[in-house]
Order: sequence, then structure tokens, then C-alpha cells
Amino acid sequence: MPGITPTFPEPEPMILAVDLGSSSFRAAVFTPDGRLQPETLSRRSVVATMTPDGTMTYDATALFAAFTGVISRSLHRAERQGYVIQGVGISTMMHSLMGVRRSAATADQPDVSVPTTPVFAWGDTRSEAERENLVEYFTRRRLYARTGCPLHSSYWLLKLAWLRRHLTLREWQWMSFADYAWWRLFGRTCTTVSLASATGLYARREADWDEEILDYLGLERSHLPPLANAGAMLPGTALVPPFKKRWPQLHAACFFPPLGDGACSNLGSLCFSDNRAAINIGTTAALRVTIPREREPGEPPPGLWVYHLDHDHALVGGALSNAGNLLAWGRRTLRLPATPILEARLRQTLAEDTGLTILPFLAGERSLGWHPQATGVIAGLRLSTTPVAIWQALLEVIALRLAWIARQLETAGFLLDSTEIIVSGGVSASPVFATMLCQALGRPICVIPTEASARGVALWVSLGLRLLTIDRCPLPAGSWFEPDAATHARYRERLERHRATCLAMAESWSATLSDQL
Repeated sequence: MPGITPTFPEPEPMILAVDLGSSSFRAAVFTPDGRLQPETLSRRSVVATMTPDGTMTYDATALFAAFTGVISRSLHRAERQGYVIQGVGISTMMHSLMGVRRSAATADQPDVSVPTTPVFAWGDTRSEAERENLVEYFTRRRLYARTGCPLHSSYWLLKLAWLRRHLTLREWQWMSFADYAWWRLFGRTCTTVSLASATGLYARREADWDEEILDYLGLERSHLPPLANAGAMLPGTALVPPFKKRWPQLHAACFFPPLGDGACSNLGSLCFSDNRAAINIGTTAALRVTIPREREPGEPPPGLWVYHLDHDHALVGGALSNAGNLLAWGRRTLRLPATPILEARLRQTLAEDTGLTILPFLAGERSLGWHPQATGVIAGLRLSTTPVAIWQALLEVIALRLAWIARQLETAGFLLDSTEIIVSGGVSASPVFATMLCQALGRPICVIPTEASARGVALWVSLGLRLLTIDRCPLPAGSWFEPDAATHARYRERLERHRATCLAMAESWSATLSDQL
């Protein structure tokens, strides 16, 4: 009508979540309450270099190109939908390490550091050769209790002790890949307690880098990223010129420093307190419980670790090095039927014992024995053993080892009878696998078909921007599975058989951490 100016509703603020996994990088837009906008999803595979000597590395330049590429594609798709990005969060794979040398500042890049070492991944075991040299120091100084991290090649302590035989550590700055990406974007670096606490160089009680460990390595604080304050963020206008020009859609957005994908997975599953525990099954797998810092244990439960989610919360749990990667090996190696047929056959044999005991350590072992040099074993093979039986045993052993971690958490008082377990990741595609996990745990589980780590970092940003409160975060719709006592008892017997086989094989591997402490 004449004289009336039409009004249009303000667009809902959106969150860009970037998820840096060990096999793919993803970026997508979420609503503030964690609803994925699937039309904005961008994904790029990343591939580690792996060799028989224990190498597992990534090329830093290729990773950074993948990182910026998924952001650009997701932003392009979001722009076509008219979405306005108010916040950006980054969830990243844990334990990566790289060395960076400073270079002269330029107008476009005020303080970037090149060249870099490769990005050493959690599965790079070459530093295991340093274990014998560090066992006495690690044990005498009670560093497992201090740092919450076992003496293992996935952590920075062993890696840096090994690297100093090849490099002058003090000539480099040491950081995770996500910290490096932040440096490339903003010309400055920092790290969150979420990432620092999973390095093995972080003193939990002091919530700071452990000065004695740094002194042992010949390093100073300036060789590591400074720890970000609670609530730290940077505006999009602080991006260095090339990215400020490339991403004008982010000028009004706030960037939050990267969090570990484990912490984000708990957030995305709404396992933000100990009334819920999170299991995530991806390339690897983990079971984690979030607890207030005041209840953080002085020593981790045997075989497990303690990290920090933020300045106020700790994560207690365990991680398996062999999950989705183990199943990928199985699919490549076994002559399996198509997925619908395979699921149908597994449903028929679910209650049967295959007679197989598998040690799944194709990528070594983290929780619970921490043997990096452990190898895979299939015991009980006969001429009558079928590929489907082997596949069933592969699925079962992942469930059994997660149940073993759960038992340790129960004994330590961190997994209560009333605690709900929320499961995310690849298990959502296989009801049979979910049933196995439920029966092995002997607990009800809720399986959510959600990218938990990406959703978690989106919720983290929403909470930081005060777009949401934790009590208003909705739990994604999922499917509940209930155990029965008789089947659970049979899975307990299989777990005991698995544990006995692990102990029998341990003599052929290096001594367990529990033997050293």
C-alpha cells in the first residue's frame, strides 16, 4: 500500500563449523542450536603418508589448502542460501605436532612461519625408540599423574625427545596443525587447553605448560603457543589481508580458537556432564565422560587418560587406535556381500560365538595397554571360518574394547549406573553393530546420526556468543538400544577371552605402561 514500507525478518545468525579429521576435512553451517544445514556441507579427503617404519605424517601445505578449500566452498553454498555467519569454530584431530620456523614479515602475511616439518600424526610410532630412555624420568617424576597422558608415541613428549636427535628443537616453534592454521589466518598463534592438555607437556593442576618437562627437552615457553584465555575469540576483520579479501562473508563473524575433536564430540552429543557419556566411532574410537574440574582425579584410572575440555571441565576416558580404519581394512581384505545382505546375515548369527578372538592392533594400541608396537592377531581360525564370521568378530572386538574402557570408568566412579551413553559416528549405519555395542556394554545406548564433533564446535561457538544456553541445547533424535542379561553375559565371557589373549601376547611387545609405573 502507498506510504507503507515493507519489512523483512532479520536472517537468523548462523555458525560455520570446520571439522579437521584424520581422513577428511569438513565445513558446514549450523543453526545456533546445532541443526546442520546439509546444503552447505563441504568435504575433502586428506591422506597421511604411512610407511612400515612407523611413519604417519601429512604435508602441511596440502592440509592447509584442504582447510581453506572446505571453508571457501561451504561459504559459497551458504551465501547462495542467504545465510549470515556470526561465528566460526574449528574442531581438530588430536595430538598432531609440527615444527615451524619464523620467516620475515610481509605486507600480506605479517608473521607466518615457513618452512615446516611434516605434520606428525597420532599414529606416528617412530618416537617409540625413545621410550626406554624416558621411562625412568617419566616414572620418577610421576608424569602420568601430572599430565594425565601415558608415556606413548601419540603424545608430544616422546615425539620431541625423538626429534631432538634430528633437529635443534630451539630453532623451531612447536604446535598442532590447527594452531598453525590459526597462525596462517591471523598472523598470531595460541592454543586452547583442550589441545594443550592432550600433548603430554601440560601440567593439569597448574593449567599451564609444565616447566620441568620443557626444561628436560631444552625448550622454553616461547617455543610453544601461548594458552588462550577462557572465552578468547578474534573478529573476522583481524584476518590477514589475503583471507580478509577471500572471505568478506566473515568480516562480521567471531573466530574461536580450535578445540580437540574429542571435546567437541562430547559437546555435540550433549555429554556435558557425568549424567551422560559419549562414544564416538570414526577412524578411531573413544569413550569419554565430562566432569567438573573440582572432581578431576589426581591420577587417571589405569589405562585411561585425563584431558581438559576447557578451564572448568575435564574429560576422562580412553581411545582406540583401531575402529573405522580396522573395518576399512576388513572391507578391503574380505570378500563380503553387499551391505544389506551382510546386515541380514549378521542378524542371524548375532547370538552365536564365532570362536574367533581378535587383537585388532593394526595401528598399534592406545587404551588400555598402550603398546604402540602391538600387531593384529586372529586366533581360532579354521577351514570352516567364513568372511562374515571374521567381519562379525571385527565388529565385536571394537565393542568389547569400548566395554573394557567403560568397566575402568565404572570402577573409578566416573560411569554411574544412571549414566546414559550417547553414541555417534559410523555405528549409526549398522543396527547390528549398535546392538553388539549395547550388549557388550550391558547398558542402554542412544545412537544419533549426527556429525557430533562438527555439531559440538557449533554449539561451543553459540554458547560463547550467548546465542544459546546449555539448558536449551537439544539432543539430536536417535535410536535407543536395550541390552538383555543373557546376551550381555556371553559378551562378558568374550571380553575375558580377549583380555587373556592380550596378556598372553604382551610378552612379545614392549612392557605395558602399568608395568612401568
